[in-house]
Amino acid sequence: MTIIPVSPADVPARPWLAADAGRWATISVPLWARPLGPALLLFGSVVAAMVFSPACPACSVTAPCTTDWLDAVGTMAFLPHLLWLFLLPELAVVSAPLLLLWMTEPSTWQGGAGEKIADTVVVVALCWGWAAMATRLRTRRKARSAVHDAAGGITASAPAPGGPRVRQGLIRWVAGALACTVAAVLIAGIVLDDRADDRKAAAATAQDARVVAVDNDDYTLTVRLPDGTRHRFDVQGSYRNGSTVRVLVHGDWMRLASEPYGDPTDRQVVALLCAALGLTLLGWGLLAHRRDAALRRGPVPVLRVLTRRNHGRTEIFAADDTDALHPVLNYQPHDGQWTSLRQGLLYGAPCGGAALVLASATEAGQWLVEVNISAIRRGAAADSYARTAEREAAPSIVTEAQVQQALAAMAPASGPVRRQADAATRAVAALTLLISGAVVALMVASRWWTLILWVPLLCSGAVACLQVISWRITADAFGLRIRRMWHGHRVPWADVTGVVFTGKNELTISCRTGIDDVRVGRVAVPRLDRLLRRPTVGERAAVEISAMVLEPGLRPTDTV
Repeated sequence: MTIIPVSPADVPARPWLAADAGRWATISVPLWARPLGPALLLFGSVVAAMVFSPACPACSVTAPCTTDWLDAVGTMAFLPHLLWLFLLPELAVVSAPLLLLWMTEPSTWQGGAGEKIADTVVVVALCWGWAAMATRLRTRRKARSAVHDAAGGITASAPAPGGPRVRQGLIRWVAGALACTVAAVLIAGIVLDDRADDRKAAAATAQDARVVAVDNDDYTLTVRLPDGTRHRFDVQGSYRNGSTVRVLVHGDWMRLASEPYGDPTDRQVVALLCAALGLTLLGWGLLAHRRDAALRRGPVPVLRVLTRRNHGRTEIFAADDTDALHPVLNYQPHDGQWTSLRQGLLYGAPCGGAALVLASATEAGQWLVEVNISAIRRGAAADSYARTAEREAAPSIVTEAQVQQALAAMAPASGPVRRQADAATRAVAALTLLISGAVVALMVASRWWTLILWVPLLCSGAVACLQVISWRITADAFGLRIRRMWHGHRVPWADVTGVVFTGKNELTISCRTGIDDVRVGRVAVPRLDRLLRRPTVGERAAVEISAMVLEPGLRPTDTV
């Protein structure tokens, strides 16, 4: 933080009253304009279009398969667009029309019925995303206008906020520049190699060779030259055994006349991925620089507020909310540990992606300046953030009251009691696994090395899904029979001391001293349970087993 010699009386500012703060809080992005929906639809339709697209083109001397930069750039542009839907709506509203323009290319619609349907959904998703981002930006403008109205036109120059955001912007600029440089080097290398091949081809002699082997899995073609020798080429197109192809020969150098530049897809994909990442980082840094510069360039709206630190985040309250009951907004600051309620001056117009400066008064009469380094959340997010932090920090969310209710309501079990994920939860987990498998198959079939980019996400998602599908706990007269993803356990009742169900939907059987606890792992899909507004099966299992531990009469009398 930076200490500034400012007194509240030195800055003419209106208080941000609860009525004005309430009006600002009601200006929110509608549910349909959230980025998750159009992003999921776009991702699924693009993957489907790639699956249904023709695998290999027919290459010939009259229609050679050259390096298609337009198609490659258009296809790879969907990746940064997906990122921009979440991070940079200012760029997403520009990229969406460009992608729609690329989709009007006639060759895009020459596939089968499956590809045409997928391409139609791609167009729908792009239009939805563009409308959602335009609505998101319009909501930001309304929020800024509401703050200007609350400030009554009073503006002031914001104090210098320090360097954390500046350092963040510099890191983004440097990383983006490096990624773009790598992309430029790779693209220049591909173009220079193509020009060198053209010079050799101009001095080469043409020979007709017979195709003797075609490997569509490895994309290789073996031909027999007129002198009887054989040569294998890496190819992009489709060929038939026994057909004749034209080969250009210049000393030890040779290539197919139907594929002038070989297959530079690997380098092309890496180059375009680097370019997409670089442009995203540069755009992110540029917009962050513009927002920070707006605070330093001239007067900005200033409001008197109350503020405090809660669970590592700064909360902003209306000036007349002296009991700190309703936080208006919250964000993550760059430093500071104070927790008491203070007076403050808020510089800037809070909205999505905005930069804010907060000058807060200390007990010693000094004013400290801080700047937000995270996105701004609405007031309700502060409470949910605190509840989430407390829930994840707590060892168990199964309360004594829940166990006592179960003790009163449960009847002695006549047979073994089994608890596992219900059909809906297992269906969602299985569908997620199938979709992930289809994505993996597509990557392996096209270019296996691209799978490396997705390995961490795919592995963690697959393990979580398998845990949800495979777990089962069976209670019988002997104890608990626990089946996990890879193996099972049997724990007698004498060793069980309780069940821990955490806020991360993980279940653990606690055992007496000297016996290792048995971790069942993830047992539910929390978003599905919240959508259906029901307690999770893991929570029910924890409550019932805890009741059986406390009251042996509720345990089953039969053994599996």
